Amino acid sequence: MTRARRASRHPLSGIRIRVVATLAIVAVLLGAGSTAAWALYSATATAASSVTIGKMSATISGTSAMTTTFSSSVTTVTNAVTFANTGSTPGTVSTTVSVVSGSSVALAQAVAVKAWPVASTAACTTAAAVGAGSVSGTWAQLPSMGSSLAAGASSTWCIRSTPTSSAPASATTNVNINLTMTTGSWTTGVIQGGFYLNTSAATPTFGCVDHGGNYVDLSWTTSTRPLATYYGAYINGTMVGDKEQGFSGVIPLSSTIISKTLAADGATTVNVVVLDSSYNPTTTVAATGTVTLFVQNGARAIRCGS
Repeated sequence: MTRARRASRHPLSGIRIRVVATLAIVAVLLGAGSTAAWALYSATATAASSVTIGKMSATISGTSAMTTTFSSSVTTVTNAVTFANTGSTPGTVSTTVSVVSGSSVALAQAVAVKAWPVASTAACTTAAAVGAGSVSGTWAQLPSMGSSLAAGASSTWCIRSTPTSSAPASATTNVNINLTMTTGSWTTGVIQGGFYLNTSAATPTFGCVDHGGNYVDLSWTTSTRPLATYYGAYINGTMVGDKEQGFSGVIPLSSTIISKTLAADGATTVNVVVLDSSYNPTTTVAATGTVTLFVQNGARAIRCGS
């Protein structure tokens, strides 16, 4: 009896079939191109770009209105400054201040600054009280007026500048408020808003001649105004003595016309003020100085200086 012979299987045939099948699948993918891989990369790259970067931009407004010349009649100034996030992503704004090279650092250091957030520019007035969240310093060094802003939002700060007694006369400082906005690890460039602060020339000191304690003669330079200009001597806002024109340039000041209610014994400041056509005081001080009220021979007397 002859036994049927079973066909034998080559030991590598299974491997060949799997290799051929694998190659066929690879051929199909390659024939279709790399669209799936590119689409995945493209979607990832696009998503990352729009989420991480977005649009970042910010603005600062209101600084130009801060330019001021301080004088005897302008002793403080209050202005509103607005910081705005004009981009498409939320961010945190922060500020620094700097003095432009060539302008007076001494003046910037001598102007006291208080700043506080307000609801609107209308809330920032000369009479407004310093509010919560305030910062203080000088225009040479001021803490950040920072806040977090949503896209399209803004913050307004009320800023009050007051020169101190150490402010130099006839000086000008050019100050920049520098704004940056940060979102994550991204930061905008520096946005600057600048302004100038000036001080007028120092008020001249009047000349003074004693007359034995009975009265003093105050004199000042009249050549810078028409000789018909009228002047008056003022103590604490009240005129003392008679008004005089520039033709004479001298005001006699007696102790008998200065009450103790107006000025107690001791040194007191007198301002020689330019009068208008109705003989009312203007804001222009032609000269200033000090006289001293004291007791002499049982009566009130006056002398030049302190």
